[in-house]
Amino acid sequence: MEASNPVTPRGTAVTIPGETTRIQHNLGTTDIIVALYNVATGNELNSGITIIDKDSVMITTASGAPEQIRVVIVGL
Repeated sequence: MEASNPVTPRGTAVTIPGETTRIQHNLGTTDIIVALYNVATGNELNSGITIIDKDSVMITTASGAPEQIRVVIVGL
């Protein structure tokens, strides 16, 4: 395994609870790790994450999810 330097874009996404949101990260790779956090509490969220292509992911939240989540994506 070769070492690489991770790239980490961060931001806040406004989501609609119970719906799907597309996040454009522009990292140019499908080798990513996605973490979602409740902005109000700081707690990590469990949501459905689908890698669409090398520059975007789809996040599906439950109907009771908060409207603002912090999205951290690390690409290798």
